[in-house]
Amino acid sequence: MIIKVISAVLIFIIILGVWIYFVEPNTIRIENISIEIKNLPSSFKGARIAHLSDIHSRSFGEKEKEILEKLNQLKPDFVFITGDFVEWTTKDLNSCRDFWKELSKNYPQRIFGVLGNHEHRHLKFKTIKKLLEESGIEILENESIKIEKDGEFIYLIGLDDPHGKYDDIEKATTGLEDETSKILIAHSPEIFRKLKGKNIDLVLVGHTHGGQINVPFITDLFIPLKYDKKYKRGLFKEDSTYLYINRGIGLTFIPFRFNSFPEIANITLK
Repeated sequence: MIIKVISAVLIFIIILGVWIYFVEPNTIRIENISIEIKNLPSSFKGARIAHLSDIHSRSFGEKEKEILEKLNQLKPDFVFITGDFVEWTTKDLNSCRDFWKELSKNYPQRIFGVLGNHEHRHLKFKTIKKLLEESGIEILENESIKIEKDGEFIYLIGLDDPHGKYDDIEKATTGLEDETSKILIAHSPEIFRKLKGKNIDLVLVGHTHGGQINVPFITDLFIPLKYDKKYKRGLFKEDSTYLYINRGIGLTFIPFRFNSFPEIANITLK
């Protein structure tokens, strides 16, 4: 009896190990979300945004190839990437640049990003910024731009990493028209408490990896937030502002995922 129990436990541990190391971290899910935005210009109704986050690339590998395949299937109008393009220890930046070029090739002037804490920690921070921009991905650093569709526009606000306190919401939003629709992208949900009264319609962030390891009573240990740990993953709404926290695609600290599949969010504006 004891031998059977031990055998069953060992089999369970092996299956669990295969799942959290090989299966779940390498299974990118598409999350389809519809968001209703007030005063949305008619040309943006039905527009689709592919929201990616926390890719943590080390090179142009299988994970990156799958991202390209998923985007080719989705054919979004815009692509927004909310930081941690690379791991802070990534060495092969030229290979990453090749991936970024492929990523942006189909979205000229329609792919935008912000920087995360791993970019800021990297010893070649300035090189990463330069390579991203040269690849065709427009990096927003505490600034706002107009994104246009059929002669109409909405504001896209991009903030530098809030987790490292590089954000400047006042600088980014000064002079914006109150009644115009606004989408804000930043790396971490730690920005959300700073947005009261800013008339932001939709906030897209990542950083949390959805908890990465979701086990009751243990999950919070893997949420890298200084506060507001309730913003772990998924869609929230406070007052008139939506917040979506992307589970990200890559891994950090430990090479496992459990009950937190990698994702690309396919967001339709209503």
